[in-house]
Amino acid sequence: MLVRDLIGVRSRLYAKSEWGPASAEWPALSFSRRAVANAFSGIYTRGSDFVISIGTSNPKDTLDPAHRQRLLSIVDVEPKVIVSTADLVDPEAWKRAQQGHPDRWKLSMPIVRGWSFDAFPEARQAMTATYQKFTNPTTRGRPIPVEGADRATLLGLAITPTEIPPRIDERLRKTIIPGDKLLNQELTRIIDNILNAVTRAGTPRTGLYPDRHSMNFSDLFQLLKDTWNRQEGRCNLCEGTITLGEENPLLKMSPDRIDSSNKAYDASNVHLVHVGCNLAKNAASLDEWQEYLDVVRSVRGSE
Repeated sequence: MLVRDLIGVRSRLYAKSEWGPASAEWPALSFSRRAVANAFSGIYTRGSDFVISIGTSNPKDTLDPAHRQRLLSIVDVEPKVIVSTADLVDPEAWKRAQQGHPDRWKLSMPIVRGWSFDAFPEARQAMTATYQKFTNPTTRGRPIPVEGADRATLLGLAITPTEIPPRIDERLRKTIIPGDKLLNQELTRIIDNILNAVTRAGTPRTGLYPDRHSMNFSDLFQLLKDTWNRQEGRCNLCEGTITLGEENPLLKMSPDRIDSSNKAYDASNVHLVHVGCNLAKNAASLDEWQEYLDVVRSVRGSE
């Protein structure tokens, strides 16, 4: 089997450094920083895109010399599930990883399909331009797009399927099924906040609470659930993943009125966003928000 048998015309390929190939022992795409995992979750499409793992040059990270600076695996991951790596990998493998590298690789996306490159080709030969980008400190730990000649070279490389252990499917099922419960809890929380705001509208404080209009609980619940499904669990402002049960208060789910001058929470005027994005947008229009987001991303891209 060749890589060209796997990917489609619209498939996007990304390269990421890893300590070893994907395996039944470590069926996970791992990250040390949540921000990096969240950002990748926002752009990756399961079933279409793929990640190519490349062994590091550091013998302390990549123990097997045959894996260093080599193309190791090509994998498909579930980007909407970012969980503790310890929940996905073999317990002994996790114990060894933390003994040598405490506090690293704590978050992972489960690998749902995987293949190993035959004979582990040298990365600098198979992906010359992409591999050179790994020397840039700003790319550390981040998946890097594979394009142009590097992508063309990859198409002819041979790959062999990797076994994905049953615990990954079991973990996904546990995430999806309680996810419905978590989603219901999150929707209930934000609907209660909306209805409380509506109840307070026009009552005295330092000034008056702002006017608000809303549907009843059941109609709001259905509206927001449909909105969640339509947005595929992503923030409609930054397009990043909204993680159910998120502990970071700025990354929690929040309802936002698209037109802040319209005080109604209805189908034409509400979408789901991160709390932090909602606070940043404030009363701005979507066009104004996009201008702001473009500036923020251009600054980060120049770092």
